[in-house]
Amino acid sequence: MDIKENISLAKHTTFKIGGSARYFCIAKSKKNLIEAIKLAKQKKLPFFVLGGGSNVLALDKGYNGLVIKIQNSKFKIQIFMLKQE
Repeated sequence: MDIKENISLAKHTTFKIGGSARYFCIAKSKKNLIEAIKLAKQKKLPFFVLGGGSNVLALDKGYNGLVIKIQNSKFKIQIFMLKQE
């Protein structure tokens, strides 16, 4: 998996706005996605998983972390919230 630096987010959103991601990669498989998330956690980097780029507004100041763009239409992302007691 290729991780690039300072990639314009405007090129990856439908609104064509936004600054650069400090780090950026494309996940074409489940294995790529897991590798990218593990790397972000090891490096203590914030990460953002980007789908097709619609309904997303990227800030002009950019994102100081890893943006992982999903390039596989078969992915299904589910978010689980844990309740603290």
